[in-house]
Amino acid sequence: MWEEGPIPAELGRFPGYLLARLGDSSRRRFLRALAPLGVHPRHFGVMTIVSASPGASQQQLQDRTGIDPSSMVAVIDELESRGLAERRAQPGDRRIRAIYLTDQGEATLARAKEIAGAHQRELLAPLTAEERSTLLELLRKLASA
Repeated sequence: MWEEGPIPAELGRFPGYLLARLGDSSRRRFLRALAPLGVHPRHFGVMTIVSASPGASQQQLQDRTGIDPSSMVAVIDELESRGLAERRAQPGDRRIRAIYLTDQGEATLARAKEIAGAHQRELLAPLTAEERSTLLELLRKLASA
């Protein structure tokens, strides 16, 4: 598995390779950490946005998460079938469904956030507090470019 073992010197000078390797490793570990909750990282992302913006429409969630429309429908269907989220008719426009977390969804998200925090601390453990802050700033800059 490429998340283990030394980084080949020939590839270690390519930021794209390093970011891809780190991203893949982090995604796999986060996936494993969330598995006992029956939550996938995409569920975590959508639930986090819904919790911060209760009543967001599916379109708003697509815009904020970058998840394509058909995948967003599937994610919300999965959350709804597990009792973690619900669609409600939007007053004034019956075509729009507002998305809300259920009480069970909020409780599951709280636990998932604890897991995410532990995962983040483990991932960034080799860095000092200043380095973590700088890394986050640089990643945000690159991600929004």
